[in-house]
Amino acid sequence: MRFWRPGASKWDRALGITLVAGVAMLLLVGLVFAIAYGSQRITRDAKSLHNADEILRSSTVVRAQLSLGVHAGEVDSHFGINSSEAMSLSLEETGQALEDLDLALQALVSDGIEIGDIQDRVESFSAAARKVIALMEAGDTEGASAVVADDVGPGFNRLGSSVVVVRNGLADTVRSSDVLLSQIGNVAGFLVAFLLPAAVIFIYRDLLRRQARQAELESRLEAARQISEAREEFIANASHELRTPLTSITGLAMLLAEVPTIREDPASAELLDLMISESVDLNRMVEDLLTAARLDAGALSYTFQDVSPDIEVEEVAGSLRRAGVPVEAACEPAQLRADAVRLRQIIRNLLSNANKYGGPRIRVLGYVEGRTYVCEVIDNGEGVPDEIADRVFQRFVHQGQQTAVMGSVGLGLSIVHALTRGMGGSASYRRSNGETHFAIRMPLAHSSEALSVPGLARAEPDQLTA
Repeated sequence: MRFWRPGASKWDRALGITLVAGVAMLLLVGLVFAIAYGSQRITRDAKSLHNADEILRSSTVVRAQLSLGVHAGEVDSHFGINSSEAMSLSLEETGQALEDLDLALQALVSDGIEIGDIQDRVESFSAAARKVIALMEAGDTEGASAVVADDVGPGFNRLGSSVVVVRNGLADTVRSSDVLLSQIGNVAGFLVAFLLPAAVIFIYRDLLRRQARQAELESRLEAARQISEAREEFIANASHELRTPLTSITGLAMLLAEVPTIREDPASAELLDLMISESVDLNRMVEDLLTAARLDAGALSYTFQDVSPDIEVEEVAGSLRRAGVPVEAACEPAQLRADAVRLRQIIRNLLSNANKYGGPRIRVLGYVEGRTYVCEVIDNGEGVPDEIADRVFQRFVHQGQQTAVMGSVGLGLSIVHALTRGMGGSASYRRSNGETHFAIRMPLAHSSEALSVPGLARAEPDQLTA
């Protein structure tokens, strides 16, 4: 299984490093537990070895003290010497050694190791030793000497041979465990000595990469911020610089339109209407560019107030009519909580879009639907191609190599969508009965109900008037 290959994702490399580190840590933990278990076993075997040595020592002391006491008694009987004090000391030492022998045997049995016939031989040897003590205390030196020669000596030899076998086995186990533990310790030490520097190197390299990526991201963000600021400054300056002459051109054109001499000349009137229409469109594009820049910067604010959508629609439609664009409107009166300037911008963008790219007949329907006010801009044009209908409110939507709306900057409908959402509403597009419907839905003001006019719940298309 490969965790890294050219072109693979960073997750593969991270997964490989994590698995390797995990396996190494599991191995190291296993070695630590092995060392701990080996140490416990060595300690247990060493304790058992000590108990076996204690049996040998105690049995040796018993045999030596009994032999010394019996010898002192025989010397007294042959030479008339009084060695009672030496015999008493030997018998006392023998009794203490017998107690140590019993304790060592119990400890060896509790260790849970296989001791063979050691327990039986210890009991037999202890019984013979106590018999000698009893005979010595009774003054029967000859009987005690016979028991030492017949029972204690052979019993000691048998016990010693059995204990030596167990003792040697325990010593071999301790030595082999010590060797194995030493090898495990060496492996663990090597892994620790290898893993720690390797971990430090990997962590250091990862930190360097992260710092490099962080520095690169910060550099890119700073460059993007500077570009964004420069773009916003340029758009704002350009928009303000363009607005002044545009306002003058539009105003002068409208004043000229009032001159009877010019209106009487069809060619002059047509050129003047074209001038007014184009200047209005150019002013709308400038406003869209400025609005888009503010939206990108998060600096667009709204001034909410009670707004009458029927009045706002009529105002925008009236300006288009004065520019020679026939717009039919039938809107129910109502009260919206919205920004009047932005609402007019939304309606103006939809009407301008319908005028430039829709059919010759443009209508506006406004009606109350529940707690929502719906404003539809309808034209009898061909509409938007189906392949981009679901993206029509996105910026710079393209159809093949051309923008979805020819001759535009590609911002009008996206601004409609953004401004509507910013005021708590929504925008939609649909085709119905061969007509194009762009609709916005805005919530009604909480403080007032819809001001419906009797008989105008919802105007049908043939009821619309210009």
